[in-house]
Amino acid sequence: MSRIRANQATYVLGSHAEERGRLERQHQIWRPEMLAGWDRAGFGPGQRLLDVGCGPGFASLDLAERVGGHGQVLAIDSAPAYLEHLRQQCQQRQLLQVMPQLGDLAQDLDPASALDRALETGSLDGAWCRWVAMFLPRLEPLLDRLAAALRPGGRLVLHEYIKWETFALHPKGDQLAKFAARCIQHWWAHGGDPNVAQRLPQLLEARGFRLLHSSSLMACSPTDHPKAQWLIDFLTSYPAQLATAGLWSAAEQADLEAELAWGQQHASLWVTPAIVEMVWERL
Repeated sequence: MSRIRANQATYVLGSHAEERGRLERQHQIWRPEMLAGWDRAGFGPGQRLLDVGCGPGFASLDLAERVGGHGQVLAIDSAPAYLEHLRQQCQQRQLLQVMPQLGDLAQDLDPASALDRALETGSLDGAWCRWVAMFLPRLEPLLDRLAAALRPGGRLVLHEYIKWETFALHPKGDQLAKFAARCIQHWWAHGGDPNVAQRLPQLLEARGFRLLHSSSLMACSPTDHPKAQWLIDFLTSYPAQLATAGLWSAAEQADLEAELAWGQQHASLWVTPAIVEMVWERL
């Protein structure tokens, strides 16, 4: 549940302060899993690391702490407002090792572009990518960039959805299931793939990567658990986007709100979309 582009330069969910706050809460909830993945990949001091689709830069700031003053973090995103927020944070914290870079990862490689000049061949020790691939209409430019920019032995950590339709509420979640189906319809219509992790192994292996580790990050939680609150947070923000697209009515929203209220007042299980972690090595 990250960001989806309405076109090459904007996000359907926007880059305003309210959405930035939701993304910060999301980052904090999933931060332990993120750090564990970085540990498995061996991300550490002095390395040059890439934050793919960095958004407001919450992960970039964590990467900056990990690499230290002798390392470097290249943070790429297509939203100028998010990159400006990251620049301000880095200035306040005096993190000179972070380099925010505007760029569209779905565009073909162009050696003359600022993005591809920053991604020097074989210059990266590692890359971090969370909930970005699912929103790209074309995966090949991103994967080609990673294959070129990572040095031999460089590691890529991916957190991506493998089966988004597992998003559910039990025992009473019929309206939520309808909502999830409309989300999937919306993303497919914009060129996204909410089950993108199913395709990544073949695409990465073809580009000279070896899979070192994979595991499920799917969670089933009671209402008061952070993962359930993450889902509820999304359910309060995204219906408006579906309504704007003509995919969600006021009556459907009223039914969803009644169902969510019931789920929060009774013993319920909140099930996240199925997420997979993969750690790859560039051969």
